[in-house]
Amino acid sequence: MFDLITQLKKKDKESIRILYERYGKKLYGYAITQWKVSEDDAWDLVYKTLYKVIDSIDNYTFKDENRFVGFLFKVFTNYLRNHLRDTKGKQVSTTELLDNLSIPLKEEGSNKEESPLMRCLKKVLEALEDWQRVLLLMKAQDYAYKDIAPYVNRPEKQLKVYNLRLRSTVMDQTNTCVENKGYEAE
Repeated sequence: MFDLITQLKKKDKESIRILYERYGKKLYGYAITQWKVSEDDAWDLVYKTLYKVIDSIDNYTFKDENRFVGFLFKVFTNYLRNHLRDTKGKQVSTTELLDNLSIPLKEEGSNKEESPLMRCLKKVLEALEDWQRVLLLMKAQDYAYKDIAPYVNRPEKQLKVYNLRLRSTVMDQTNTCVENKGYEAE
């Protein structure tokens, strides 16, 4: 155990690798099975925990490995609680999103128009490639990356990165469109 703490205090790539190999999958499994957190959120919380432990390791001393594991678990549990508190009530069902995407700009016999945000979102999504839309849609429905890979013809190990980048891109382009009133050009 002394060797592990000594290695962690170096705060280099090797120390994060060791910490991940010993405890990363255990923390991930705990978040998925016990806390019912999505895969992406679980991995984000695991990495956040590992980096936090590395950053703060100098502030603590541990008598044995059990005490260190208890500390690691406590940090992870705190991140899980914070995550659940912050996301409580903010989840939107995928069917609601799909229903909104299929609404025409103006319904017959109605004066109700579609919001500028929705028009921009549609515009941004239409500009994506088919595989990108499939990835976003299937991940929004909580499919595992291994199940998505055959549909998008991309390596499973890279799908998480693609998903995070696509979500960020869609959000940024949608916000830019709304700010620039790009939805009026249709």
